[in-house]
Amino acid sequence: MDQKTLNKIRVAGIVLNWIEELAPKMYPYVEFIKNEDESEGKYRIAELTGEGLEIHEIMERKYLKWYACVLEMLQEYYPEKVEEFTAAYENALPYVTLDHKPKLANSCKMQFEFSKYLTAQKTILSHLFAKMSAMEITESKPEENEAVGVESTQVDVPAEMRGAIFEQAIKPVLDGEMKKLAQDGTISTRVADITEEILACNGSDIKKVRSGCERLQQICRDDASCKENMKQLEPLFNIISRL
Repeated sequence: MDQKTLNKIRVAGIVLNWIEELAPKMYPYVEFIKNEDESEGKYRIAELTGEGLEIHEIMERKYLKWYACVLEMLQEYYPEKVEEFTAAYENALPYVTLDHKPKLANSCKMQFEFSKYLTAQKTILSHLFAKMSAMEITESKPEENEAVGVESTQVDVPAEMRGAIFEQAIKPVLDGEMKKLAQDGTISTRVADITEEILACNGSDIKKVRSGCERLQQICRDDASCKENMKQLEPLFNIISRL
């Protein structure tokens, strides 16, 4: 993974955080005007001014930038998800540009609808990052390996890059899976404790994450309450073991 691609990963993660912070600040400023001619929609959104306008302009600019950045990576690394990601974008866009013609004068509902489509995009982004990191970590050049007598397929990824890959690509997927496991009422206290340890880790704790995942796998080999979950998590744990 070259520096340009790594920068795209960072931009996508950082800008997404900004968008998620800006949305709840912008929507309370949204006001509605009832249309006399309801063929144009029951309501229209009043033109924003002052702080509301400033937040809206920043959020719109960042969302468009974020979409373009993620779309470019999808087209290169995960083209089968381009259509799904673009569909979510097209549904979310009117709630960002405020060209939406609502049936209800309810800014909270607008924020909810935008968050729903953004969440769909975030899910695709997480799987994109996981796929990119798997490609980065497991792919190698056979001719180079043969030249130096190396049999391993693991690429020597710099520590800084491994941390960035984990934080932006793997952690969102891992956290989601650990939360689902933790919420399973049938798992043992010991398993629940390890999932909490893993959730608390960040990009500087990759060794701790690896250790936690290995302990979790070891316990669950003989623990019927989580044995089935481990089968589904094996591909993700395999990626983490190579970091």
